[in-house]
Amino acid sequence: MNIPNQITPDNGNDMQFVRQHLIDPESCLCCGSCEAACSEGAIQTDRLMQRYVIDPAKCNNSHACLDACSSNAIKTWQMVPAGKPYSIEEQFAWDVLPPKLEIGGQTVPLVLDEDELPQGHPAPASASEPVTFRYTQQKPLAVRIESNVRVTDSASDTDIHHIVLDFQNTDFTWLEGQNIGVLPPGEDANGHAHHMRAYSIASSRGGEAAGSRQMALTIKRVIDVQDGKPYYGIASNYMCDLKPGDTVRCIGPIGSHFLMPQDPASRILMICSGTGIAPMRSFIQQQQRMSNNLRVPLQLFYGGRTEAEMAYVDELQQVPETTLALHLALSRSPAHPKRYVQDLLWERSDQMAEFLQDRNAHIFICGMIAMGQAVMNLLAEIAEQHQLPWEDLHHKLLHEGRLQIETY
Repeated sequence: MNIPNQITPDNGNDMQFVRQHLIDPESCLCCGSCEAACSEGAIQTDRLMQRYVIDPAKCNNSHACLDACSSNAIKTWQMVPAGKPYSIEEQFAWDVLPPKLEIGGQTVPLVLDEDELPQGHPAPASASEPVTFRYTQQKPLAVRIESNVRVTDSASDTDIHHIVLDFQNTDFTWLEGQNIGVLPPGEDANGHAHHMRAYSIASSRGGEAAGSRQMALTIKRVIDVQDGKPYYGIASNYMCDLKPGDTVRCIGPIGSHFLMPQDPASRILMICSGTGIAPMRSFIQQQQRMSNNLRVPLQLFYGGRTEAEMAYVDELQQVPETTLALHLALSRSPAHPKRYVQDLLWERSDQMAEFLQDRNAHIFICGMIAMGQAVMNLLAEIAEQHQLPWEDLHHKLLHEGRLQIETY
């Protein structure tokens, strides 16, 4: 069905309508990856990064942001009167999307069919089918805190907690690589309820303990300085202060792309830093519990300042080499040379080039946006060194579901 870029409904007047690209505030993870991907500077955020919106004056529909979004919040379009798009100020005020435009009781159709709109990249072909948003911001699920333990050295400035939630007899199910949303209590400075904060799930679908209904999260307490005063991350401090027996309102599960391949022939390369270890840990748990002994060992490149400031290092070092090949990159350790994950990858550039070309190979990247960008630049450099056309290869990796990036 070929529909023009703007339409004039048969409604007895000459009003025209155009399609506007929006972000769904209910499912947005507020991770900022779409903002980093947009070369036009069309995506903007409020001061506390609780809302992300698209400036209609700057958006040129290049859709580079689609590949960056892991929650599908960016895949939202609505029809608006020509010349009267929703402003940035209107979008910042939303907790939910406004109703679709109607004329005479009839919804104004999108200028393109839903299946013709750009869709971004898919999940790995052999990934299990995910359930998403069984629980929403309007209808969250109250979940009990089973335990809350700090997993970094008490003398370290990096305060990371391993928090276990008990879902008991609820119908909340998840897959490795998905996220869960948390609703902290209270309101922001504008009187809006605090927006959802999303965290990667650190347990396999079978539970933190095999056969349990418990899920682990890996959360770093955020304390920044703004205007010379300490700023405490709303959700991270709320979660890190919870006690066993407390309850938290949850949304989700979230995410339909960053999912573990189930084909035993899959080769999986995991690259992460900081709390980006969380989804990788869920992959490792699942790999340990899968019965096929012929599975290829997972490759994990994990970066941090020192081992004392990194979560789960002792646990990871106990995983058999038949399941996991562990590579640590320490950037501030007095006992080790200064190295980042991209340094370890560069040292193995021949292996990385071969990996990029293997149809069974999958790359997962999780961590800070700067780390993700550095790794992608490094992969492009490796491709160039080995005479591989990076632009075509990058597109192929994304759209075959073999490259998954989740940054914040």
